Amino acid sequence: MMNEIAIGAVRTTHGVRGYLKVRSFSGDYDHFYGLKTITLKNRGQTRQFDVESVKPLGDQILIKLKGLDTPEAGKMYSNWEIWVPRNEAAPLKEGEFYHADLNGCTVLLDRQPVGTVLSVIEGGGGGDLLEITSVDGENKLIPFNPVFIGRIDIEKKEIELMEGWILD
Repeated sequence: MMNEIAIGAVRTTHGVRGYLKVRSFSGDYDHFYGLKTITLKNRGQTRQFDVESVKPLGDQILIKLKGLDTPEAGKMYSNWEIWVPRNEAAPLKEGEFYHADLNGCTVLLDRQPVGTVLSVIEGGGGGDLLEITSVDGENKLIPFNPVFIGRIDIEKKEIELMEGWILD
């Protein structure tokens, strides 16, 4: 299992003091209130920040990071992911998993390996997509919904593919 996990992303700034509007990947924001430090990551770049404050803004939250005191400073981090130690992420309920747990899983069709999960891509209104490398070395996208995805076994790192034609 990974030591760190992405829990959200910086959307934009808010106000004149450098507050950042944040989107939670889990939809839950409660775990953000206890954060003391976070790591922002984007395209191979990494910056660690101390968290000064977290406050609600409607159904979102704002985070104030030490050293980011203007909208201009905050805008530099728009679309950067927020990473924390796994134990500071949203708690999981029985049967739940983090998308990051799917990375590296073997995709099986009729119990035969057909590929390996590279990542989960946010697909907007159509739902998330599994990006896999097929056994023939091609990258493929599979809609992450029950029509195509069956049993998911995080312990065995296996995902059941329900419809083989989706790989064509």
